Amino acid sequence: MQKDKVEQALLVGVHGAPELKYDEKVQYLGEFRERILRKLTKNQVREKAIYPEILQALKGKKADKLIINGSIDYRFIEKYKELATDLNKTSTVRSDPGFQGDTGLIVISNEAVEVQDITVEDRSSRLRRLGVPADLIETAGQKVCTECLSKIAEADKNELINYQQLTWIDRLAGDRCPGHK
Repeated sequence: MQKDKVEQALLVGVHGAPELKYDEKVQYLGEFRERILRKLTKNQVREKAIYPEILQALKGKKADKLIINGSIDYRFIEKYKELATDLNKTSTVRSDPGFQGDTGLIVISNEAVEVQDITVEDRSSRLRRLGVPADLIETAGQKVCTECLSKIAEADKNELINYQQLTWIDRLAGDRCPGHK
């Protein structure tokens, strides 16, 4: 009995204290699964567009923090950091070579939440399913004509955060709607 306690104390001294749900935490950027409201993959974070699901999650009462995987280039994560700042939420970039899996970004609560599906459907797949033309999906972050803006709004009004209206001054300068190429 005494020998087991000594061995256990030696193991803690050598390897550190055992961590609760370690496998789960390396999968979710150091957080417990039950605190996550929404999750994006690394590839989803690298897209030009902001996922409206993340915006909605951050606006929710239970959302406390945005955590981003530090292995993703800053030019891709900047838009999400600004979004969190605009909504008065804390954002953190975590880098750890021990992180596993494809988690690129999570919105978390300070308490356990009952969210069954934390994953977010790929934006391109969702918009194609809603009938948005592929050319228009790929123009996220650009200015589009009123007609294209209406198509986006009909499919998913939350997607309007990723587009701007092409003005007559833009047209005068020679800009064209990329949705009509």
